[in-house]
Amino acid sequence: MTPRSTPRLTAIACLAFAGTAWASDAPVVTDAWARATPPGTTVGAAYMAIQGGKEADRLVDASSDRAAMVHLHTVEEKDGVSKMRAIEAVEIPAGQRVTLAPKSTHVMLMGLDGPLVAGQTFVVKLRFAKAGERPVTVTVKPATATDDHAHHQH
Repeated sequence: MTPRSTPRLTAIACLAFAGTAWASDAPVVTDAWARATPPGTTVGAAYMAIQGGKEADRLVDASSDRAAMVHLHTVEEKDGVSKMRAIEAVEIPAGQRVTLAPKSTHVMLMGLDGPLVAGQTFVVKLRFAKAGERPVTVTVKPATATDDHAHHQH
């Protein structure tokens, strides 16, 4: 190997690794957060971004030690009235980003074991149809937090 070939091989290796990281087999979850809740409140919601992997997948369930029940919900507006309803799954297209956000699709936490306090973290286990169960750390933000990523897709 000549000194001139070493940088080329390093570049090729980096590109190969970057391609692998870019096109992960499983969905990748980032930016998971929830709003702080007042004492006595037994419901909350978690929001996040999910980047689809090489193949389409579906988010089909979620659970958390912090809540007695966890459901996938969406918000629909009809005649100027917003209504929340449970949904069976969230489609995660291959290679596309899906954002779970306030006033949109989200993970509903019911029967909380205590208030969600700003600065704390907790784990939500997401279950995908193909990728299986994935633990996600959710960061609790102040109650006034808003969605910083306004790219909603459902």
